Amino acid sequence: MTTPPLSGPVAVIAGGLSHERDVSLASGRNLVRELSALGVEVAAYDFDRALLHNLERDKAVVALPALHGQFGEDGEIQTLLELIGIPYVGTVSTSCRVAFDKTAARELLRRGGIPVPDSVSLSSTTFRDVGAPVLMEHVISRLGERVVVKPSRGGSALGVTGVDGLSALPAALVKTYAYCDEALIERFYAGIDVSVVVHETDEGVKPLTPIAIDFSKGHEFDFAARYTAEFVGFGRPDLPEPLLAELGETAVRAHELLGMRDISRTDFMVTPDGSFVVLEVAITPGATETSVFPFAAKHDGTSMGEVTLALLKRALSR
Repeated sequence: MTTPPLSGPVAVIAGGLSHERDVSLASGRNLVRELSALGVEVAAYDFDRALLHNLERDKAVVALPALHGQFGEDGEIQTLLELIGIPYVGTVSTSCRVAFDKTAARELLRRGGIPVPDSVSLSSTTFRDVGAPVLMEHVISRLGERVVVKPSRGGSALGVTGVDGLSALPAALVKTYAYCDEALIERFYAGIDVSVVVHETDEGVKPLTPIAIDFSKGHEFDFAARYTAEFVGFGRPDLPEPLLAELGETAVRAHELLGMRDISRTDFMVTPDGSFVVLEVAITPGATETSVFPFAAKHDGTSMGEVTLALLKRALSR
């Protein structure tokens, strides 16, 4: 594939209207800074009523969505860019709509032979109308006393709660329903959090180095632990090389099974016995100071900006 030079302004679209707005703004700032340092003509745009007008006014030649959560990873911004004919980095709108829903995405991964956590999806309507006590007993009976409750759609650890025992489950669900009307309750797996970013190149889909995420410096895993530098640490996992290679290969397979394009991030939990499950596949990897993408790129001798610039050129060539 021939990758033409960038012949006009690049639009980094960040911010938006979701609960993850602040994370998106941080990602956008970092991407603008890294691309500017490489000599790219780039500007940030918010996802608002003026977006389409501003993109057309400024004659943006290619877009880089840095939106997280609703409107950014659910296919909305992708649909708008497709509608006005601006090429963009990332997964097409139709695949976003499936991959953004953790319940639907996990079923596709499971059918493709990729291990995922045992889980139950429960809507707020069912929780309210059927009655919590009976439901909670069945959930715990199936999944065990220790579970994790998270929104079926969304990210950035918003609405995520670890639960130890039946009595704490209803409150955790209420917290999750504040972010999404469908909750995913999954079996708790102890082990190492490992994330793998994959990106498409002329030689195919390639994984960056797997990165272990350590939240032990903070409190329980939540938004603050995930996005406060003093609470989170990164490093290459202390795992056997064959297992690291398998994680990379699995991330590539997940990327392809979900119909993703250009770039994605797969999050794993690796248990002490060397087995693993895929927790999530992110459509738009974060680009903040506490995100895996810039750390993994640097570990591989490149940078987030250089990887992104190559993806922008690929988008222009489509």
